[in-house]
Amino acid sequence: MNLKKYVKVDYLIFSFFSIWIIFNYIFVPNYLEKFVNSWVFNEWLINYKGGFVRRGFSGEILLYLSKIGLNHKYLILLIGSISLLHIVLNVFELMHSKNIFYRSFILFNPFGLFYIIQNIEFFFGRRDLFYLNFLIYLGKKEKLNFNYFILLSTLLILNYGIYIFLFLTIYEVIKNKDGFNRKKFIYYFLFFLAPLNLLLLSVFSNVKNFEKLCDSINYINRNIQLKENNCWGAPNWLNPGYESTTKAFGEISNGFNFYNSFWNWVLLFILLIFSLYLVVEKNKKMFIGFFTRLLPYSFFFFFAQDWGRWVFLIFFIFFINNSYQKSSISLVKNDNVFYGIMTLSSILINLPTHLFQNIKIFDFRSFNEILFIFFEFTYNLLILPYIMIRYGYDPPIYFS
Repeated sequence: MNLKKYVKVDYLIFSFFSIWIIFNYIFVPNYLEKFVNSWVFNEWLINYKGGFVRRGFSGEILLYLSKIGLNHKYLILLIGSISLLHIVLNVFELMHSKNIFYRSFILFNPFGLFYIIQNIEFFFGRRDLFYLNFLIYLGKKEKLNFNYFILLSTLLILNYGIYIFLFLTIYEVIKNKDGFNRKKFIYYFLFFLAPLNLLLLSVFSNVKNFEKLCDSINYINRNIQLKENNCWGAPNWLNPGYESTTKAFGEISNGFNFYNSFWNWVLLFILLIFSLYLVVEKNKKMFIGFFTRLLPYSFFFFFAQDWGRWVFLIFFIFFINNSYQKSSISLVKNDNVFYGIMTLSSILINLPTHLFQNIKIFDFRSFNEILFIFFEFTYNLLILPYIMIRYGYDPPIYFS
């Protein structure tokens, strides 16, 4: 393997900041404290003790492993780390032959790969990222092992049921693979994968006995000190009395103007569409095709407030699909200007992780302010390893 082709200034900058951001995420204020107290941590522990329910497969496995003494937080940390590393390394691999303008655009534009690093507390360990891992895996394969494909598809649905919304995209990735059987695929999708997914989103969207589910999650977490117990976080969405779909729609409508105006969101989505057009290197046919196949996924913008997550996944589904196309596209030199502008726009444009995040979409600041924020950000990243080397690691550690 020729590692020299990966020694690029943009890759090194991305890796430098990513390493220290993740390092701080793990060790500040205490070892893994942010991780185990995140919204998503308990989502991994959802299981079937309160009845068969969506997203419960991983928790059922972890419940069993906890009974034999395995510390589940390290297993979740390991899986989340492998998932993230797999995505990052494959993004590097897929664009290593592109010029620095395109690569920097994919890494650092407001919807790019650095977005997930900047918001590592929100994204780390999220199981919908497995769909990016899945698409990368399928894209790299010349020949499709159909039985293995169905097994992985089933596990994806049991862990995070967005498969039917990405069905057209998945089909596009595998339809030209050796060993692909269209009739067989449609049969399994219509009579197994789609019904399973729909049942999990409807009949089994809420757990029958929420108290039993909570007890089992508390049992798994019995040896971990948490800020909040009793199924804090994602498991609450499985409680029939927690929040109705109607209320969720109301939250979306209120979120438009909570901190940013409706027109700020509209402009952000215009920039997203333009960025997606740049991702496919201004190939209109591919842009329309990818965009059309992802329309079912737009359902989540009307149902859940985590808009940053949906935007990030859409951006990288476009990138992955474009990267595995057989036809090569040559960039026009003038296009580098657009890639450069969108890359630099991340200085002024922020993508909130959710509608109610206290962050401005368009944040115009003076050059001096930008420099100060950058140096403060870099200083806060590097001060922790200095403290650990100079004084030893004695948490909790807080930075003002």
